[in-house]
Amino acid sequence: MKRLSPLALSTLAASLLLGGCAGLFPPGADEMAKLPVVRYGQPAPAGGEYVLHYPAGAPLPVVASVDGTLLEKAGRASFDVAVKRDVYVYRNWVSFDGKRWASGDDLVTGDFRVTLPGEADGKAPGALAARFDLRP
Repeated sequence: MKRLSPLALSTLAASLLLGGCAGLFPPGADEMAKLPVVRYGQPAPAGGEYVLHYPAGAPLPVVASVDGTLLEKAGRASFDVAVKRDVYVYRNWVSFDGKRWASGDDLVTGDFRVTLPGEADGKAPGALAARFDLRP
């Protein structure tokens, strides 16, 4: 096995460290300008990266389902939701104008909840719920 010189080791360590830190800072405008923007519902470019755009007010379909080997009868429901404002998503980054980007965790908070039928009082229906709020 060949040994690396101290210079090669330090260069490798710096590359790994800087590569890991790249995800900590929002992408630059020049970097984002190179990526195609795909409106939800349109096909994404084959094999490439892209920004996904959820237009304000546009119907966004959601499917909720419950199934499994424990159940005799499975269930499924489909419905549409819509965002109040344009939302652009690239990896873990979010933007409301396609120009200024921030970590999704800094802009949006979410909550998922599952309640079993009868869990609250012996007779209430079960619930699958998701909530998404803008952070103040």
